[in-house]
Amino acid sequence: MSAASASSSDLRDTQAGREPLRVLVAEDDRVQQILLCTHLEACGCLVDIAEDGHDALEMWQAHRHRLVITDCRMPRMDGYELAKALRADPAGADVRLVGTSADTEDAPLALAAGMEQLLQKPVSGAQIAALCAAVKGS
Repeated sequence: MSAASASSSDLRDTQAGREPLRVLVAEDDRVQQILLCTHLEACGCLVDIAEDGHDALEMWQAHRHRLVITDCRMPRMDGYELAKALRADPAGADVRLVGTSADTEDAPLALAAGMEQLLQKPVSGAQIAALCAAVKGS
């Protein structure tokens, strides 16, 4: 599943010769998918959604997203395994990788797996806006 929308931020990026930020969301919960997608699209991002870490890894290999937001606990391949797989790939060293979880106790595991940070669910629009601004500025 892939979703995209045009916004004023998206138009500014296009006019400035920059591609909109393409973000991969790995999340098995439909409500969380919608929430993250809505926040990301409001920031002018193009969003790809994967149902689990296995599908996310395949999508990342095809599109090399600069930002990956992953749920820590998913079926088939969880976010920790996805993070380790991305970090094991030389091209994955520069990926901005952020975990999400309803459980704050997942933070040490997320960091140990190679995620930069863990955002507690539900993730706010302000958190996503700050994350997108940081990635676009890097």
